[in-house]
Amino acid sequence: MTPGDLAVLARAGVTLPPAQPPVGTFVAAAEIGGLLHVSGQAPLDPDGVPLRGRVGEEVDAAEARARARRTGLALLAAIATEPGRLARVTRVIRLLGMVNAAPEFTAIPEVLDGCSELFDSIFPDSHARTDVGLPALPNNITVEIEAVFALAPRTPDPQ
Repeated sequence: MTPGDLAVLARAGVTLPPAQPPVGTFVAAAEIGGLLHVSGQAPLDPDGVPLRGRVGEEVDAAEARARARRTGLALLAAIATEPGRLARVTRVIRLLGMVNAAPEFTAIPEVLDGCSELFDSIFPDSHARTDVGLPALPNNITVEIEAVFALAPRTPDPQ
């Protein structure tokens, strides 16, 4: 990570988990035209192990909200795999949040606010978001969130 990346994290008072390798044939993040599209990420425990369970059954709403925040940290970790890229983020454009929810659990937006509040504390402008409750997510993870970020142009290498 570069000093700029570390400054972003210090301002927010957060520590990133290890970046998750993709669990399929895709990349964790793809940059095009000043936008960074980050593939869906899962909440991780401090050792980088995905957190599992269905909200409204094995996981309560408060824990699911905390897991959505952890998913936001995993998104930032995916961005930070390229040195200097996190410092280039100027705004969160859009989130797509998916919650592994029991059929009667409907507080999906409140769960995903855990991620949105994290990003609002780091980046200046609000973002668009779509919230979906699903009967299952890959490997029984509790939450999956994908995101689109705006990036400042790369600065030329001073060498």
